[in-house]
Order: sequence, then structure tokens, then C-alpha cells
Amino acid sequence: MSNWILEVAGIEHRRVWEDAQVIAAGKRLLELLPADCAAEKIEIGRNAQALALELAERARHEKVVVLATGDPLYYGIGGTLCGIVDPKHLRIHPGLTAFQLFFCELKQPWEKASLFSVHGKGGVLPWRRILRSELAVVYGDPSAPAGTLAARLLEHFPAAAERPAAIGADLGLPSAEIHTGTLREMAAIPAGPLSMLVLLPEPGAVPELPLGLADSTYRHQANLITHPEIRAIVLSKLKLRPGVLWDLGSGSGSVGLEAAGLCSGLTVYAVEKNAERIADIQANLEAEKLENFVICHGDIGDRMEDLPAPDSIFLGGGIAYLLRAFECLKPGGRLVATGILVSTAARLGSVLNECRSELLTVNVSRAAALGEHQMWKAENPITIAVFEKP
Repeated sequence: MSNWILEVAGIEHRRVWEDAQVIAAGKRLLELLPADCAAEKIEIGRNAQALALELAERARHEKVVVLATGDPLYYGIGGTLCGIVDPKHLRIHPGLTAFQLFFCELKQPWEKASLFSVHGKGGVLPWRRILRSELAVVYGDPSAPAGTLAARLLEHFPAAAERPAAIGADLGLPSAEIHTGTLREMAAIPAGPLSMLVLLPEPGAVPELPLGLADSTYRHQANLITHPEIRAIVLSKLKLRPGVLWDLGSGSGSVGLEAAGLCSGLTVYAVEKNAERIADIQANLEAEKLENFVICHGDIGDRMEDLPAPDSIFLGGGIAYLLRAFECLKPGGRLVATGILVSTAARLGSVLNECRSELLTVNVSRAAALGEHQMWKAENPITIAVFEKP
């Protein structure tokens, strides 16, 4: 059948599913179907990917309907099907989303809302982005319901305890419940798995922008870290945008972590061969809870072949790989390299001259106590080179 259609709809779209031969849905939705529904019922669980392939094949010869709640394209089965079924064979009937229902109950305009979800992300919670949002919506899941999310946000940033917040659970169902109060109060609410947390607008304490955070933010060894002022300059020179960033010779991971925190559409691959530094990067990633940061343990020369082509590269270590890394860079991409050795500065000033757009030295001096007075104490000058690929 060349004109077959696989339909995705909510329980409210009765005209779509009432004459279906096969209905696939989560257990809760299947239980809402009337007793006289004669269709074969298939429960969608952790087997969504494999089941989607089966449903697409059966839809060629039978009327198959997949039931979903709200918008099935927001972390729903619709997104899975879109990766499998040709769009011309797929029809989606969206319903009201849980957050739309929630905001109507709160009488809160949501055009400025930032949406987040922890579905299937193994504990990842980008707390800086969430707490810096003027209005944030965070979808929970069975392992992290809304009350747990509130508690975890406060673990990272206790200063947000008095921020106004709300929890909605089982929205759209007879068992729906809504709680409002402070973020601290929401952390004590035993909400179920079908729940979400909203952080309402309020001027007050928010986490720092992840740009040149203090060295003490990160676990590192023997002062082997790109210091805040240099980190901020490097990130500005990289001109971050969605895509792929390689952080080669990552050390503590501070540059890559701040890049990932600043640009959610960017995926950072941090390559480091030293096992102790890998442990530092893992600890720092655990503290930041970012999903767009990937740790790659191994030698730069070995790992570059396995990584997706980069839109930008930071080379904080392993300057010997500069030319090879530049070859891997996508056209129009940028490579920023730093060095403190005279020999490294000389190399940065003598290679890829036709592609080097900037070469600068940054000198930072900090005030230090000298008896009753203060004096300037200079740090090692840092050479920064910026290369652009035509």
C-alpha cells in the first residue's frame, strides 16, 4: 500500500482511533480506552524504538493508531516515529500539553518560558540554565519527580530557596493536583512521576553566568587550569555557536564546560589522556550536570579520528597536534590555541600564517599583600592564537 498512514493522536481524538485495528500506547492510556474498544492493544514501554519499527510495518496493511498525551513531538513517541517513518506516511494530531494546562491553572503567561526535561537523561539537570531562566518549566520522570528536582536545584544553589515555584502532577487527569509556594516548599512535595516543576519570575539571586568562573569552581591539579580571565577571552574568540567543539588536552575541562554551559546547542568533546585529570573532568561535569559535554579518555592523536567533525576547536594542550586538528576543522570553523612556553608562542606565530586572524599575549597581574601595602604580582603571560579555516 503506497498511501498507508500511521496516526498519532490523543485519547480525545476518538474519531481517529475508534475504528483502529491496532492501538499502541502506554499502560495508563490503554486503561482509559472504553471496554467496547475491539482493537488489538499494544503497550509501549522501554521497547519504543523496536516497537515503532513494527508499528510502521503493520500500518502498511492495518489501521494503526499510536495514542499519546499532549504534544507527542516533545520527548514523546512522535519524535521516535519521525526518525523511522517517512513524513508522508505519518499523521500527528497534537493535544494540549501538560505545561499549557498548568499555565492556564496558574493564570501565568508562558511566552517567555524556557522548557527543560530530564526524561531518560540519567540525572542530568542543567541547573545553571534552569535557575537563570526568567520562567522555567522542568518536566520530571519516575526517577526524578518534580519535588526531587526542586531539592536538587537547591543542593546546587541554596540561594534560590525563596524563589516562587509551583508543581503540577497528573495534569489533565481526574487526579490532577497543583501546589504553589517557594522552591524550598516544593522540595518537600511528594509528587508522582507525571509531574513538572515551574520556577516563576522573581528578581533575586541567580547562579553566575558560566563565563570565567573562579578556579575554585573546578577540581584541578597543580594549578593546571585555564584561569578565569583567559577562559573568558578564549570563549569570546571561539565565537560559540551550535555545533561541535573539540576541547583538546582538556585538563580540568573548565573551558569546554563553560562553552557547553553558555551554548546549549553545542556538543563539547573533551579529550584528555591523563587518568587523574579525567577524574577531575568527571567530577566537574557531575557538579555542572550538563548533557552536551562528552568526556573522551585517550591520546589526542588517537581520539580525533573517532569524533564528529568540529565547528570549533580549543587547543589548551597538545600543541603538537595543531596542524592535524586544523585539517579536521570544518570550513568556516575556528581554532583557538593557548600556550605559556616561549617555544609554544614561537610555534603559534610561525604556522598557518595565512589562516591566523589573531595572535596576542595576555598579561594578568593581581594585587598581593606586601606588609601594610599591596603590590602587583604578575602571572605568566599567555599567548593566544586564533585560526580561521576558509
